[in-house]
Amino acid sequence: MNLIAPLNFAFAGLIAVVVLLYVLRLKRKERVISSTLLWQSALRDLQANAPWQKLRSSLLMWLQIAFLMLAVFALVRPAIKVLAAGGQNIAIVLDTSASMAATDVAPSRFERARAEANRLVNALSSGDSATVIAAGAQTRVLAAPTSNKIALKRAIAQAATRDTTGNLREAIVLASSLLRGRDKNGAKAKNAQIYVLSDGSVPALDDLSTGDIGLQFVKVGQRNDNLAITAMDVRRGYSEGSDYQIFATVRNFSRQEKTVNLELSHDGELAAVRPLTIAPGGQASQLFENTGFKQGLFGVRFDAKDDLQSDNIAYAQLEPPRAIRVLLVSEGNLFLEKALNINPDVELFRTTPGAFSAAKSGAEYDVVVCDGVAPPGLPATNQLLFNAFTDLAPVTKTGVAPGPSVADYDRRHPVTRFAPWNDLRMAQAQAVTLKPWGQALVEAERTPLVVAGERGGGSSGTRRVVWCGFDLRETDLPMRVAFPIFVTNTLRWLTAPRGAAGAAEGAARRAGQVVPLDVPAGTTEITVTAPDKTTRRVPVQTTPVLLDGAEQVGVYAAAAGDGKGAWNKTFAVCLLNAPESDLMPRDAL
Repeated sequence: MNLIAPLNFAFAGLIAVVVLLYVLRLKRKERVISSTLLWQSALRDLQANAPWQKLRSSLLMWLQIAFLMLAVFALVRPAIKVLAAGGQNIAIVLDTSASMAATDVAPSRFERARAEANRLVNALSSGDSATVIAAGAQTRVLAAPTSNKIALKRAIAQAATRDTTGNLREAIVLASSLLRGRDKNGAKAKNAQIYVLSDGSVPALDDLSTGDIGLQFVKVGQRNDNLAITAMDVRRGYSEGSDYQIFATVRNFSRQEKTVNLELSHDGELAAVRPLTIAPGGQASQLFENTGFKQGLFGVRFDAKDDLQSDNIAYAQLEPPRAIRVLLVSEGNLFLEKALNINPDVELFRTTPGAFSAAKSGAEYDVVVCDGVAPPGLPATNQLLFNAFTDLAPVTKTGVAPGPSVADYDRRHPVTRFAPWNDLRMAQAQAVTLKPWGQALVEAERTPLVVAGERGGGSSGTRRVVWCGFDLRETDLPMRVAFPIFVTNTLRWLTAPRGAAGAAEGAARRAGQVVPLDVPAGTTEITVTAPDKTTRRVPVQTTPVLLDGAEQVGVYAAAAGDGKGAWNKTFAVCLLNAPESDLMPRDAL
C-alpha cells in the first residue's frame, strides 16, 4: 500500500487532545461547611470533576477517537497499485451531413444525435476517455481524447450540420487511428469502442475494418417523407438570337403522390410558376424557356413542407456574355471557321503559320486556335489545338494510331457535354500519353483523342488547353452536329473564370465546392456574408480567390472596398444531392 499524502498523519495528534479533555475536569472553589452529611450524595460528582484523576473508560470518548482515526486515514489517501486493464476509450462520431437536419424526429435528427452523444459522455467513468469527431464533407476532430467531460460536452455543443455530404468512412478510419494510439505510459489503449451517430445515409462500408476496436452504429431517424430538387442547370443557346433555358428536376422520395408548385425566380423576383405532380418514388422535370433574361441569379423552389428544407431550393448563375477574341492559325479550314463563328460573342481573326507574328499577337487574344501546325513563338495563352503540339499541350507524342474508333467520352465535362462522339470515323490520329495535368475527354482503344489541361504559375498566369489528336479533314466530325457544340463549349470553357475547371457555364454550385471569385487588381481582403448573415474576412493572395467553406445552402455576398472602388459579387450554393435527400434511415452501415 502507498500513501499519497503521508504528511497528513500530523492530524493524528488530535487524538491526544480528545484524551486530555477526558482527564482534565472542572476545578471547584473550596468552602468551609459545618457538616458533610448532607453532601454524601454529591460526593461522587465531586470526585468525577476533580482536576486530575485516573482515566475512566467512556463509549463517547472511544467513538470520538475512532472518528478522528478514520478522518486521518482518509487524509493520508492510501492507494494500492495493481496490474489491471485501463479505462474505456471511446470515439463519438457525429454525422453532420445535410440529411441529419431532417425533422422526422423532434426537434431534428442531429439534435437527437447530440443528446445521445451527451448521454455517452455522462456514462464515462473517472478512468475513461473519449474523443468527438464530426463527419461532414471534411472530417474534423472537435475534441481530442480526454476524460474532461466539460470539454467533451462543449465540443458536442459546438457541432453543427452542414448542407454537404458526409464522409463516415474517413471519420471511422480517423477514430480508429486515434484509439490505436498509446497512453502516457506507452501502453496500448484498451477497451476501445467507436460510436457512430448517424442515419446511415452513406455507401456501404462492408470492406472497412477496425480490427480489435468495436464499432457500434446508433441509428437516428424514422421515415422518409421528402421532396427534393436533384438537378438544375441554366444554359444559353449556341447561336445568335437563341433563348436561355432553365432546367430543373424534382424527385419524390416519399411513398405518397405529391403535387407542388415549382417557382422560378430571377435575382430574387418571381418569374414563373409551374404545377408538378410526382408519383411515389418518381421524379418530374421542368424546362423554363422564353424568359427574356440574359444573365443573373436564377432560383427554383417548391412550396411543399417536408422533412428536409435545404433541398427545396436550388440556384444557378449565368454570367453576362463577353466578347472572346480568337486567333485562328491555319492554311485554310472552312469547317473550323464556320464553327468558330457560330458563337455571336466570338470575334475571329485569321492568319497563316507563315504570316504569324508572335510580337504582334502577345496577349492580344483570349484563345489561339492552331489547325495542323503550331508556329514558333506562340503566346502562352489559352489554346485549342488540332493535330498540333505546343509547350502547353497536355500530352506527349509516342507515334501514330491508324483508324482509331471512339471507345468512350466524358459526358459531364463542360467541353464534351451535349456533344455526342459515338461512331466517329477518322483515318488516323496521334498516339500520345497524358502529362500529369492532362485529362482525357474522348478516348480510343489505345490512345486519348481529346485532352484538356490547365497549367498555372509563372508570369503568364494560369492557362487552359484543349488538344485534339486528329486532322479535321481526315474525320467526319465536321459533318456532325457535335462539332459546332464542341467548339462553342471549348471556347466558353477556355475563357471561363479560373478555378471553375470542373464547372460548366450556368451549372449550379453545390455546397462545399470551391467558389472562384475574380476580384479587382490590388484587392487584399474581401468580406463574405453567408445566408445566416455571419461574416468572415478572406485574404486575397491569388486571383481568382478560391473560396472554401460555402457549406450552407443559400445566397452569399462578397464585397471589397467602399465608395467608387467598391466591388460586390453575389453567388449561391445548393444541395443537389440525391443520396442526402433520400432520408430513409439505414439499419446498418
